[in-house]
Order: sequence, then C-alpha cells, then structure tokens
Amino acid sequence: MKKITGIRIFKVLLLFSILMNMCLLAYSQHRIRYNDDHLSSVYWGSDKNNGFRISVSLVALFTSGANDRNGLRFGAGIELSQTVDNKWTFSIGADAYKATQRFGVGTSYAGVRFDEGRYGTAYYVNKYYQGDKQVSGIISLHLDEVRINFEDDILAFPFTGFRAYDRYRTAALEVRYKHFILGTNVYTTDINGITDVSPHNSRGVYKTGKQISSPVYIGYARNDLILRYGLNNKTGGLVGQNGWHRLFFNTPDFEYGNYHNHFLQVGVDKPYTMF
Repeated sequence: MKKITGIRIFKVLLLFSILMNMCLLAYSQHRIRYNDDHLSSVYWGSDKNNGFRISVSLVALFTSGANDRNGLRFGAGIELSQTVDNKWTFSIGADAYKATQRFGVGTSYAGVRFDEGRYGTAYYVNKYYQGDKQVSGIISLHLDEVRINFEDDILAFPFTGFRAYDRYRTAALEVRYKHFILGTNVYTTDINGITDVSPHNSRGVYKTGKQISSPVYIGYARNDLILRYGLNNKTGGLVGQNGWHRLFFNTPDFEYGNYHNHFLQVGVDKPYTMF
C-alpha cells in the first residue's frame, strides 16, 4: 500500500477545491431569472445572451368572433434553447392548455432564429394537437422596427412527407411596426379536390372547401402581451386566401363563409403560432 503523504492530501484537497469553485461559478451564472421584456415567462440560465436556457411561460389567450377558436386558452409551456455567437438561437418546446377540449398538449414546435440587431429572420415548424390536428410553418423577417410574420401550412412542406395541404389554419399574415399590428388569418374546412365553376377564378371554387373565419384586424403587442381587434368577414377571406390563389398560385377559391362580426383576441403573444 502506498503511503499517503501530506503532498498527496494537499493535491486532492486542491483538486476538490477547484471542482467545487467551478460548480459554484456555474451555479451562480445559471439560475432562475426574469426579464422585464417578457412578462409571461421565467428562465433558468446565464444572464449572458449566449448559452443554454430553459424557459417556462404562461399560455393565456382569449378569443371572440372566430368559431374555430372562441373561448379561453389557458395553460403553460416549456422551451429549451441554445444561443450561439449572440446571433443564432435554436429552440424546441411545447405547451399544454385547456381550450374548447379537455386539458392536454396544445402545440409542439422547433425553431431557429438569426438576429443581427438591425435585421434578422426566424423559422418555426409547429404541430397543433387541439382542434383540427395539423403541421404548419412560420417565417419571420425584420428590418429595424418593421417585422413581417407569415404562417402557412405549405411552409411545413418538408415535415409533412412533402405533401401539400390547404386546410384548417391555412394562412396568417401580420405586419408589425414598433408595437402596432396590421394582420389577417384564415381558417377553413378540409377539401376533397372537387371544384365547381366560379366567375371570379378560372380554376373554380372548391365544393367542400369553406372558410370558417377570416378576420382582418389591427393590434398592439408589447412585452409578450398582445391585443388584436377587427372584423371577421369575407374581406379577410379575399385578402388572406382567395386573392393569393388567383394571383400567385393558380388554385381554386374557397367558398366564403356566411359570417360578419367583430373579432377580438387578447392575451400572451407566442412566436410559434399566429392563431
């Protein structure tokens, strides 16, 4: 048996001290934090922009005037993210809430964001589990204080087995300047591909495809909170869907819904869904 000397004991104690100090340093840099710019969430991680974070956030959104999502959506979400070079952020997360159905998983998502300060872009792919189940995609671009957000199921094309759909949460578009918003979104039924003649579209109109809601709204968003208010009528269906089908995609129209009412949405703003 080797003789334990004072020098060996000193080396062991020194190594133990170094390891303890490293653990304490890591613990001091990674702790539960709160950001005044994000009122709905707390996170565990470093106060630096780089590094790994675990965020827990509130899900709370009240909607009126859109039959596909009326009522209160209430629950919580969790996100894991890693920021590299103060520019690239990779994230994955999910939320669970009680809405029109019983409490359960609401949305899961993964995303990548690039932010150079003055300009940047982001892409999210998400999966909706409540209501009509669906995979969708969101792309976001910003320059100075102008931001454009666009959600469409076609943006998730690589994640749907390369099958193109045009149903349910078919499209959403928002232009944001500072904290002010102008936007529209369209929710439809599914289609079977059968069309009828239309005087407005040479490709016709889907026989089974009908718009359920299509609000056009203004809004205000700040510190993770958002307010949208507008009118839900066929104008949104033209601007947000059928106009695009005629001008850019050469595809049939969806039948306009028989609704004309006010639209209101207020609660927590989420970057991974526009519905």
